[in-house]
Amino acid sequence: MGSSSIDAKAKPAETQEVGTKDQAQLWNIIYGFIDSLVLRCAVEIGIADIIQTNNGSITPAQLSSKLSIPNVNSDCLCRILRYLVHLNILGQETCNAGVNKVYSLKPAGTLLLRGAERNMVPMILGMTQKDFMVPFHYMKEDLENHRTTAFPKGTGMAFWEYLESNPDQSQLFNQGMAGQTRLLTKTLIEDCRDTFQGLNSLVDICGGNGTTIMAIYEAFPHIKCTLYDLPHVIADAHDHPNIENVPGDVFKSVPSAQAVFLKMVLHDWADEECVNILRKCKEAIPKETGKVIIVDVVLDEESIHELTKARLPLDIDMLVNTGGREITTDDWENLLKRAGFRSHKIKPIRAVQSVIEAFP
Repeated sequence: MGSSSIDAKAKPAETQEVGTKDQAQLWNIIYGFIDSLVLRCAVEIGIADIIQTNNGSITPAQLSSKLSIPNVNSDCLCRILRYLVHLNILGQETCNAGVNKVYSLKPAGTLLLRGAERNMVPMILGMTQKDFMVPFHYMKEDLENHRTTAFPKGTGMAFWEYLESNPDQSQLFNQGMAGQTRLLTKTLIEDCRDTFQGLNSLVDICGGNGTTIMAIYEAFPHIKCTLYDLPHVIADAHDHPNIENVPGDVFKSVPSAQAVFLKMVLHDWADEECVNILRKCKEAIPKETGKVIIVDVVLDEESIHELTKARLPLDIDMLVNTGGREITTDDWENLLKRAGFRSHKIKPIRAVQSVIEAFP
């Protein structure tokens, strides 16, 4: 009876009214890839940097003369600029009675400045390079058999093997992660001073080239800091006289410290691997005063937040590339309990990630 009641209320899909808004929604989705590739083009030719060095505004003719491209097609350039205005990357004004258009940087456009401390250039170039886009064409095959991710189906090897076998792409990936870190670290330190203030030692697990741990040390020089990552990653890490670089494997052991720091690590792995990593981290910290500090996405599917739409694509990124996932509030609690932590707290910050403190 319940089923027939539901069926009576349901309206057949083919009889539902479809308006131009619905068509527009699908057109925008179909051509969504153009947004990221126009953004890539803007970064590659340095539009934001040229505008900044031209006192913050520029005409198409001025921009054309400053591009390192011979024989610039002015019509093509104007169409790219028009699209960047549509993306709210550039602002547009007219002068000389509407004859000339003048372009300037919107706030989002300043994140394309290569020299800026907080920029997203490495992420844009890394995420839109051809090899990293191929696996997304294998999502259907991924559904058929999830023993491997779409990435090896598209490239012939697992994600981490690919990076190790392709030094240039590995460098680009690490630059992207470092760029993401620079974007995040200032906010992390400003919003979470109390998280770090009372610590005497901290080990950054899978910390890449050391961008985060150096920033933490500069803000909290009383903390004894250690960077811990795979040997080939540590080999390319920054040298700092007060930070110890230690090669190793997080699945085998974790150096002892009062706190273990994991930034954007656990989302790369399936649940069992996450639990194993968390257990190794728990073993490395003192029971009474220790903690694990996790900086990662916390998915709240019911939240209507300006960053919700940014978090969901990250989950598909993990699905396709690493076999991991972005983790919901309830699943964070489950994973931490399975790893033996007695309690935890989640603190949102002004970023796509949140801070999770877990206590043994």
